Amino acid sequence: MEKLIKSSYLQQAHLMDFAEVMSIVSSFLEKEDLTTLKLTEITNEFNQQLNKLEEGLVQSRKTGLTDNIVEADQQRDNLFIGFYSLIKGMTYFPNDSIAEMAEEVIIVIEKYDRHINRLAQREETAVLSNLIDDLKSEAYQQHINDLNLTPWVTAMEEANNRFQELYTQRTEEKAKFVVSLAKTERDQMQKIFTKLCEIINAYAIIEGEENYKSLADKINTEINNVKQRIRTRGKKQIVEKSN
Repeated sequence: MEKLIKSSYLQQAHLMDFAEVMSIVSSFLEKEDLTTLKLTEITNEFNQQLNKLEEGLVQSRKTGLTDNIVEADQQRDNLFIGFYSLIKGMTYFPNDSIAEMAEEVIIVIEKYDRHINRLAQREETAVLSNLIDDLKSEAYQQHINDLNLTPWVTAMEEANNRFQELYTQRTEEKAKFVVSLAKTERDQMQKIFTKLCEIINAYAIIEGEENYKSLADKINTEINNVKQRIRTRGKKQIVEKSN
């Protein structure tokens, strides 16, 4: 007799994808009559381990650097807003030369986005870096000097670099934590998930498929979705290596 749940092995899935599937499976189990299906004990074991996995993921986001990153992000936002407002005001200056230079600088800024401070953090870092490179280029350096904006550009660059350093540091610390998490709670979660699938398959043989087929089909669908993402990611990596 063919197994209802074809495969439960998800070790190649990204950690977040894996955790998402486990959470979805838990929601499936919650809607079942576990007593009738004789799945109460394994479901309790499954949910206990899922809680540990999710708690680990929450801890992976708490590196102790988050407050510093928020502060650094706010600082560069304030600098950009002040910089833009100052130059915008200069476009109304009664001296035509100053107003025209200010207009040209505004055009450079708005080429990227007048609301750079509203962009996603990583995108904002890249856009600010490119903008600063433009402002320091030969084409606009004289404008910046003549408008006495060099301190602003320098401050924005330092604030942006500071944010990037903190962000990279947090990413590295988080990566170390996630690797450790994958070696402990994830492996245990995979074992219990496999055990759950084996129990469902076994009861389907003993008790009959009727009561288990709907649950098994939903679990199969989620597993197939993740495996498709794994295949897609693998093909993308092959293409990138060949280019």
